[in-house]
Amino acid sequence: MHKSLVQGVGTAVIAVMLLAGCSAGGTDAGQSDSPTDSSNLSMAFSGSELANPWVSTVKDGFEAACKDNNIRCTTLNAGSDVDKQVTDVQNAINGGQNAIIMNPVDGTALESVLTAGKEKGVASITVAQTADASTGSIYLDDAAYGEMIAENAVQWIKEELGGKGTVAILGEENIESSIARGDGIEETIKRELPDVKIVARQHANTPDLGLSVTQNLLLQYPDLNVIVAANDSGGIGAYQAFENSGLATDPQRGIFSGDKTDEAIKYMSIPDSIYRGTVDLQPYNAGYAAVEMALQQLKDGLPAEQERQQLEMTPFTQEEALATK
Repeated sequence: MHKSLVQGVGTAVIAVMLLAGCSAGGTDAGQSDSPTDSSNLSMAFSGSELANPWVSTVKDGFEAACKDNNIRCTTLNAGSDVDKQVTDVQNAINGGQNAIIMNPVDGTALESVLTAGKEKGVASITVAQTADASTGSIYLDDAAYGEMIAENAVQWIKEELGGKGTVAILGEENIESSIARGDGIEETIKRELPDVKIVARQHANTPDLGLSVTQNLLLQYPDLNVIVAANDSGGIGAYQAFENSGLATDPQRGIFSGDKTDEAIKYMSIPDSIYRGTVDLQPYNAGYAAVEMALQQLKDGLPAEQERQQLEMTPFTQEEALATK
């Protein structure tokens, strides 16, 4: 067990934070003697990285569902740090939360604390990334998600570049299950576009990383045609790098990603923009549904087997962005 499990934020801090940004359904936090009464419940959201707009939108759905159900709640940010998230979740459970909604950095690392929480009657619902020990999962098929992100790029490369070009993949390699998303992107491009050269696959899941990685790639490969990013955050940074290089409207360049965040849509809606596609995973709805799943489990009793519900995914093209501008 990591040393961080017994250090970090104390349970008193969790109690102080309970009302931040959420509905106040009563005066006392803690596991309820009457779990069927949602006004006696409190839930915590642990985001893997709230700087990621998709995760932040999941949080918004979580908070809205808590408000609608008169549930006290708090939001915690792991900042992409596995140990911090484990500590946050453990402190939330020890602080009396009835349910934990989370977007795990590493589901395996959470096994012990979630198992201990389950023994205390705490519901735990993961969103997108999974944890085997959770009581519920609104899960993402990361390989299929990567394939859908890549298919947007494949179609454009075939139509506009004659099936040829130079491609770089910006992955989310710091999250265990998201590695499969990068694999789905890479395998789809190799299968569908044998004449395309993939020059790099690097971790870049935030705007800052997307910017710095793409700037370096453009120095190494000035003919870089296409960036395919595992999420919009990396894609947004890549767009900024092309913009800084005066290439943001080059008809022979393209950026593709996934998450359908507002910022990505903004860049896609610029006339002649090279930001050409994303994929909608409906993060707000996922955060809302996670609270509803947890609430039902608290009313009915925790399930013997993990309850699972798949995230919906839909491609979203630049043409659609321009049509709804």
